[in-house]
Amino acid sequence: MEPDTELTDEQRAAYAENEADLGRVETHLRDVQGTATARLTTAGLTLDPDATNCLLCPCKEFKGDTNLCGRPGCRHSRLRHQGFI
Repeated sequence: MEPDTELTDEQRAAYAENEADLGRVETHLRDVQGTATARLTTAGLTLDPDATNCLLCPCKEFKGDTNLCGRPGCRHSRLRHQGFI
């Protein structure tokens, strides 16, 4: 696809709608991840702020090469890990 100047008005509008929808999802996911992190901290767990901690199990962190949780048998997706966004 060529640069933005080659898009039709309908295509530009579709991209703009996608941006707005995905922005809302991103904001909601940040809020949910913050709540989940706070819940684990309140329960006495210490999460490394520089890691991509799993919010569903005690695995060490998300494994980028597989896009899944690093804990054997867990297999949570990257979305279930702190710091995804």
